Amino acid sequence: MKKFSLYTLLLAVTFMTFTACGESEAERQAREQARLDSLRLVEQQKVAAMMAELEDSTNTSDTVEVDMEEQPQSPTISESGSFVVQVGAWRSEEKAQSFVNKWSDRNYPSAYVIKIGEEATGDVWFRVRVGYFQSRNSAKEFGTTLANEINTGFWIANKD
Repeated sequence: MKKFSLYTLLLAVTFMTFTACGESEAERQAREQARLDSLRLVEQQKVAAMMAELEDSTNTSDTVEVDMEEQPQSPTISESGSFVVQVGAWRSEEKAQSFVNKWSDRNYPSAYVIKIGEEATGDVWFRVRVGYFQSRNSAKEFGTTLANEINTGFWIANKD
């Protein structure tokens, strides 16, 4: 009888050891979700930094004098313009091109994708731009209209 009690106790201790050592499925899923959230946050911070850098470079490098008596221009796209409206940036070229194709059906024939970044480091972005505009104000007016239409943000950039 003592052997049976001893084996039962040994079996109970072994079972408790195995169940206590491993993580549960819920814990594993929570850990994986926390990892994905952290990666997403880092990616969002990179995009925000890129957008801020781009906006700073366009704001500081271009000073446009505006005549106050000049009538505001209607936002017309001009091949000889110096400004573009950027409405998004994606890691996937296919996704960026799908937006361009959708907009070309809406009479935005000058929408295009530009590739930015270094392939060696894997930091490649495909920016979707519409333009060219003669003035920053014209581009801003168009960007505001487009952003309201497609429910997105935008920023003004220099023609590449």
